[in-house]
Amino acid sequence: MKYYILVITGIFACSLSQLMLKKSANAEHKSCFYEVMNPLVLLAYTIFFCSLLINIWAMSNGVQLKEMAILESLGYVFVPILSVVSLEEQVSKREMLGILLIMIGIIIFFQ
Repeated sequence: MKYYILVITGIFACSLSQLMLKKSANAEHKSCFYEVMNPLVLLAYTIFFCSLLINIWAMSNGVQLKEMAILESLGYVFVPILSVVSLEEQVSKREMLGILLIMIGIIIFFQ
């Protein structure tokens, strides 16, 4: 069970890093080099890499690939929620329906 929580935490961290990349992309930068090599981007990619290591570790301790694929869809739930909170974006009714369907699918899969 603890490995599943670890995987979900890693997925949440990846969702945060996606928002970090979006914030960096929307910001003005001194040069093309700094656009790619600024601290926010480097931190985001470091989080992505750490999440990859977490996933490998979880899979080597019993989390199956089919379960990982289902859990990874939580990123589609976390990103819109975090976007509303941190970027003040709007979530459409269609997106809310998609989030609901993803959650239902995850619940059904793990029953």
